[in-house]
This record gives sequence, C-alpha cells and structure tokens, in this order.
Amino acid sequence: MPTQATISERITVYPADGRFTGPRPSILVLPGGRYRELPPHEGEGYARWLSNIGLHAFVLEYRLLPDRFPAPLQDARAGLDYINSGAHGLETGRVGVIGSSAGGHLAGLLMTGTVLSIEDGVADPPRPDFAILAYALADLDLLPPEAVEGLLGELSSIKDELSPAKHVDSTVCPTFVWATAQDPPGRPNALEWARVLAEAEVPVELHIYPRGGHGIGLADGVEYGGQSHIFIAHNAHTATWTDACKAWLHEEGVLEPL
Repeated sequence: MPTQATISERITVYPADGRFTGPRPSILVLPGGRYRELPPHEGEGYARWLSNIGLHAFVLEYRLLPDRFPAPLQDARAGLDYINSGAHGLETGRVGVIGSSAGGHLAGLLMTGTVLSIEDGVADPPRPDFAILAYALADLDLLPPEAVEGLLGELSSIKDELSPAKHVDSTVCPTFVWATAQDPPGRPNALEWARVLAEAEVPVELHIYPRGGHGIGLADGVEYGGQSHIFIAHNAHTATWTDACKAWLHEEGVLEPL
C-alpha cells in the first residue's frame, strides 16, 4: 500500500485561486489514458480550471500498466486520504473526485467504495463527497472484449467487480456525468452511469454533447504540460460542459450559492 509520503510525491497541488479564502472544497483529479498514460490536458488542464472557480485541485499520478489492480485503486484511495489528512497545509471542505475515461473508472470505484476480492485487510475505504465523470467507464461489458483483456489480463475473472456501475446504491455521492454523441465508449458508459444512479435515487446530472471525440478534456484545444495529444481538439459548444458543471457545483452546495 502506498504511504502518505510516497503518495504526496505523486500528487501535484493546484490551490484555489487567491481570491477565494477560508476552507475550500477540494478535488482529486484522475486523468484518463487507458491505464497506459496520464494526459496533462485531463490533469493540469482540469486542475487549472477547478482552481480558477474556487477548488483546491490535487492531480494524482496513479500507477499504470504493467501494474494491474488493485495498484491504481490503492493509489486513488491514498490520494483521497492525503487530501483529507491536511498534510498539504491547505484548509479543505468537502472532497470530491473528477475522472476521465480510465480515470473516471477509478473515480467510480471510489464512489461505490469497491473492495476487490483480491484485496486483503481493506475496510471502510475513503469515498468522495461529490463526483464529476467525463466519458468515464461504468461497466466493462460495454467495452470490446479485446480491450477488457488488454486492461485486466489474468484478472478478467473479476471483471464484474471492476465495473463500478454494478455496485451503485443510494450511498453514492451526487454525480455530474458528461460525454459526446461521437464518442463510442464514452456515450454508452455515460448513459449507463445516469441510468444506475437515477435508479438508486442518487442526484445525477447528465450532458451528452453532439460533437467531439473520446478524450477531448476541456474541449478548449489547449495543450498542457508541453505535450500534444491526439485527442486534444477545440469545440466551443462542447467546451460549455465546464459552465454546466460549475452551475451544478453551486446547485449541490459544493460551491457557494450564486
């Protein structure tokens, strides 16, 4: 299991903009990347936006393949614990999570408090107070079998355990979900997230935008971390998801009332 010291070395902190004072809501940022990379536009890009609207953002560099589960989930839990510990020196309020694609899959496992059968001694794992899911994996049955095999390898027998949508109940936190209609993996997974959350009577808001591919991030076309990425694109309408999400954060009481 990662220690607080080791996890702090893999977290980059973006404090809330200086015009915001006092304890601030905080958020763990989990970029996507098929568990093979961590695109900066879904890490630093999100963090800079969240900081600008008044949240402390913590971007986590979780373990990737060839490290398999439970390693990335252990890192994500340790990231939430680190934020809650206050060891970073910031005053925090409610603590949430934002995840894209594979990072959204991790966020979902955090939301549902999933403990895998291959884990020992895990009890009462930390869970977020709110969640933002960007074209996030919900159910591995919605992916092509070869993609699941590449992700899980010898762990394919626990595919259902690693499908967070199968474990949603009324204890899951309020959630904002979005994807685009042109995103083959993102769209059906976003619809599944909305379905299971609504059926469990969890407050959920869903947006499906007409244009933009998988991994579009903020949809602002901006490169972050000095790295270009095949999925970075600009679409002015899709980019309004951040406005909708900010309004949702106010509606849910995460940010101050408008």
